Amino acid sequence: MISNFVIEHAMNSEMDPLLRALFQYIDQLSLPETPYVTGRPPIPKKSLLKCFFLKTYFSIDSLRQLVDTLNRFGCFRRICGLKEVPHLSTFSRAGKWFREQGFSAFNAQLLKDLGVRYPKIVMIDSTALRSSLYDSQARWGISTRYNWFKGYKLHLCTTAEGVILSHVFTTANRNDAAVALELFPSLKEWEIEFALGDAAYDSEKVRQMAEQTGIFFVSPINPRNGDERKDAYGRVIPSFLKTEFGKWLFRFRNSIEQTFNQLKNDGLEQPRWYGFNRYLLHVQLCILMHNFEFLL
Repeated sequence: MISNFVIEHAMNSEMDPLLRALFQYIDQLSLPETPYVTGRPPIPKKSLLKCFFLKTYFSIDSLRQLVDTLNRFGCFRRICGLKEVPHLSTFSRAGKWFREQGFSAFNAQLLKDLGVRYPKIVMIDSTALRSSLYDSQARWGISTRYNWFKGYKLHLCTTAEGVILSHVFTTANRNDAAVALELFPSLKEWEIEFALGDAAYDSEKVRQMAEQTGIFFVSPINPRNGDERKDAYGRVIPSFLKTEFGKWLFRFRNSIEQTFNQLKNDGLEQPRWYGFNRYLLHVQLCILMHNFEFLL
């Protein structure tokens, strides 16, 4: 539940500066609204979106707790532009709309406003997101940090500055190289020259997919693929990574680790949560809040 300190902070200052800027940005967006015909007027999507960001920012565990919090505290209703608190089912429908349509529209506009047009170098990687052991939709996977864990993975493509261009959210048992094939098609609109990944992405299919997108993909040789590689990539890339240009280029990969650390410091990982869609909604909101901070 939300702490007394957070409640007091919200009541005294009315709105955090980050939320104030984010909510002002939402007010400027053009979101499709459900036409009002008969019955009760629909809740504006902008107000529902503000509620979702409020839930993420204050680490409110569930939509049910969000409804309870909005009912208890008028300050939260005011900053979200609500006269009355929507029913839980309304938030559930809005969550589905956001996951399937709203996020893409919001993120596209945000990246446009950030001026992301020619990111010559991008990084791809994944991070483990633990979930509740009672989560029937989560799967067991292995990571460098946690070893075996139950949960999900967030796969990202980011710029050298840390702006998130594309993401894929999967269960923890999905292979990184296989998921990378889903990331590259979404990168065609940018004129990217190089994409960098770790040894987990050493795959001919990944390199072919990147080449179809006009990107040269660089990753170290994975020892599990054979000590002595006979293919052209296996012969050339070890020498390339030892050159001054190769060393300079691959240093950019550290930036995606910093992005993951920042996201987790801001509450990306929720080890007590369960449910794929619930986690995905939270992840998408965290991504938008992360990218939005580059506008400030």
